[in-house]
Amino acid sequence: MTTAGADVRAGAAVRDREGGVREAGRESPDYLMVVPVPLHRLGEGRFVVDSAFGEHLRLLRQKLSPTFGRLVVATPEMSRETYELARASMMEVDEAREGIEFVALFPASVGRARFLLREFVPVLRKLFRVVRASGAVHAGPSHNLYRPIEASALAMGVLLRKVTVSVNDIDLRQEAWMNYRCGRWSRRGYLVCRFVYDPIRNFQLRLAVRTCSVVLLKGAKMCEDFGRGRANVHDFLDSAYSAGQIIPDLDLQRKLETMASPDSLLEIVYFGRLTGYKGIDRCLRALQMVRRRGVDGFRFHVIGGGEDEGALKRLAGELGLEDRVIFHGPLRYGPELFGALYGYHLLLAAPLSEDTPRSALDAMAAGLPILAFDTYYYRDLARSGAVEVVQWPSVEAMAERLAALCQDRAVLADRCRRAVEFAHQNVQDVWLDRRVAWTRASMEARPGRARRGGAIPDGERAD
Repeated sequence: MTTAGADVRAGAAVRDREGGVREAGRESPDYLMVVPVPLHRLGEGRFVVDSAFGEHLRLLRQKLSPTFGRLVVATPEMSRETYELARASMMEVDEAREGIEFVALFPASVGRARFLLREFVPVLRKLFRVVRASGAVHAGPSHNLYRPIEASALAMGVLLRKVTVSVNDIDLRQEAWMNYRCGRWSRRGYLVCRFVYDPIRNFQLRLAVRTCSVVLLKGAKMCEDFGRGRANVHDFLDSAYSAGQIIPDLDLQRKLETMASPDSLLEIVYFGRLTGYKGIDRCLRALQMVRRRGVDGFRFHVIGGGEDEGALKRLAGELGLEDRVIFHGPLRYGPELFGALYGYHLLLAAPLSEDTPRSALDAMAAGLPILAFDTYYYRDLARSGAVEVVQWPSVEAMAERLAALCQDRAVLADRCRRAVEFAHQNVQDVWLDRRVAWTRASMEARPGRARRGGAIPDGERAD
């Protein structure tokens, strides 16, 4: 453990406890992201991150330069066991070479009581140090009210007069009712969330739009309800794909020709985490109903890993779908995943609670139309012409539309084209450019305030 003292004054780089390198005389402040997504440290100067998030960080780091120096990511730390389970979808980041630093706030596996009693105060101290040493603070309202690290970081940023970027990528106002309606929550759980948690979350959002420099909300309705015309509030899509990952014209044409063939199977896919609230079991039950209607021209591909994988495989067998369901396991984000997606014809999404998965936008980049339950996110995306929603959470409604689409390929072909059109308009570069432009505008409007970040003062420990 070191202090930022004589070595800083002498011009040498000083590595602090969180693993970052601070250089004397560096003019560009750090851009700090405080997010709940766990990362895992491999060793000195190296960490691993979900591959899609990692590519996002690399591109963001490039676009932030030269206004900002390093991109500092403060998150919970993933355990070794969790990392081993998710290893296939992870990528490695070299901190010094790439200018992206990982600050581990606390063990992601720590329980609620231990966090509040033993971890929270040290985490706040650590957050204060990294916030003070940064020029901009990117976080959001804390959905987990027992670990309010994101809201704490924003509050510190506002108090220290930093540029603050508040990001809220999901509308949870219907979460309690949806989970209660599906039987996933008890009446008590519903009432506590509805009348305790929800008001606190909504208060965080209303406070953010009044105090933060830039506020990014997902969906026009959220902007209307919370932003009410404020200039600092923006609707945004956090797409992760690049222009080079959008399906090439030749692959799209091949897909459309295959889909149009009356003898071809409709290749349906789900990709993402295999966990309960994603509703993959409902997709399987809908497919069984389709088959019972005498429609057999489909195949369902499940890409991903998670705690429900074994149960879903057993369910597929119990439903008599062994010859129509293929479990592929997780695929690394990038060429491996998109190369597989190009060959499929339809994405199924049956979330049981509000969800804003990256898979929806990646699917459209791969020329995949979407059939989904009618949740806030998919209803918003339906304006693209590539997404159809059915009554939530009706397996029967999904089965009815699936059976029709298996036989009406022309509708799907048109939606494939619309998906690709939407994807070209919403590549990650477009949205990152907008986000960075909004942040830079805030920096320029407050030059004396936003650039107070820098090295930790002499004599202060970085722990």
